[in-house]
Amino acid sequence: MKKIVYLIISLAFLTVSCTEKFEFDFDSNAQVLVVDGVLTDQGVDHYIRLTKSKNTLVNADFSGSSNSASQFEAIKDAIITISDDVGNTEVLSYIGIREDDYRQIEGYYKIENIRGVVGRTYTLKIEWSGKLYQSVSILKAVPEIEQVTFKDKYLEAKEETVTIPLLHFTEPQNTNDYYLLHYRVNGWTGSDRNWEYSIISDKYLTEQVSGLEIDDGQSASGRDFYGEIPLGAEVEVFMESLTEESYEFYKGIIVFFST
Repeated sequence: MKKIVYLIISLAFLTVSCTEKFEFDFDSNAQVLVVDGVLTDQGVDHYIRLTKSKNTLVNADFSGSSNSASQFEAIKDAIITISDDVGNTEVLSYIGIREDDYRQIEGYYKIENIRGVVGRTYTLKIEWSGKLYQSVSILKAVPEIEQVTFKDKYLEAKEETVTIPLLHFTEPQNTNDYYLLHYRVNGWTGSDRNWEYSIISDKYLTEQVSGLEIDDGQSASGRDFYGEIPLGAEVEVFMESLTEESYEFYKGIIVFFST
């Protein structure tokens, strides 16, 4: 099982001069900066992808497939700076295509030196098209996953029974926390599932959480959330920390696509 501290740096941005609220106006031809990236406390490569928004949802989905991801025009000329509150600063280099991305899509900038440390405050600045965008967030800890168990669950929509993972952990009661939950089977999230994540606020959780289903939070994936877990498969369960702004952004997207 995995416990990863994530700082989602993609979803809530403020311009330096004022708050800029993004509305889903598909009649508008205006192109909006779209930022996709995370910073974690794990020893893995970290990236930020910049693209331009589109005023259409043709072929759009949440699967991260090459069909959906390659629709959007990459931004190659931005200046991205990330820094922390102990004096570390890095200007990111544009690399185009990630080394590990089989989809071969462009728009990636690589974080070479900055790493996530729980409790530190991180500032992301992006200069592009004459505007300066800035986001400031604290990398918060997530509860230790104490146990992962499994049970069989009958999915009425799919008319089949699948094995699903259940989380057990102790939820801090003195802070307001937001989580993103998902799992991976044999290194894959499942190509037949759309946006196989769920989000949840700790206001819906008791101190002792026993047997939380991964999809108990809000999700846009609906009936296709769970995939088959073959006998003997390696299952990784991820519990990731979200900022409140990221949580509200995800929730807005979920509500939009659920109506």
